[in-house]
Amino acid sequence: PNSRQLVTRRALQELVQQVHPDEQLSPEVEEVLLEIADDFVESVTSFACSIARHRKSDVLEAKDLLLHLERNWYMKVPGFGGDEIRTFRRPTPSDTHKQRMAAVRRSLAAAAAADHAASAATAAGAEAEPPSKAQRIA
Repeated sequence: PNSRQLVTRRALQELVQQVHPDEQLSPEVEEVLLEIADDFVESVTSFACSIARHRKSDVLEAKDLLLHLERNWYMKVPGFGGDEIRTFRRPTPSDTHKQRMAAVRRSLAAAAAADHAASAATAAGAEAEPPSKAQRIA
């Protein structure tokens, strides 16, 4: 067994028993799950340490872990967070901005329709028979 292993086989087996008492994991599945758990903890800890360094701190705090878990893994840890981590909310656009955007969309739609009509007319002209000699002279 890995001496650095954070989740033990016994803890994993107990978790499986809590979820479904009649299930058992094969040794290969246990090994993969243990490896995934260790990789997850290492990854989260490493990234949280970089957040702490970004704050110019030598101390890893719960808010560093929580920020990474919420932003990158979309995980909320019960009993933590709330006040310390502010979620980013996109500002609501003003009515003037909405009107301008609607005008831009209408303009783009009109331009696209005009381009479509022009290309259709060009295609129709290419399919038509060439003008006769009398039509060209007139």
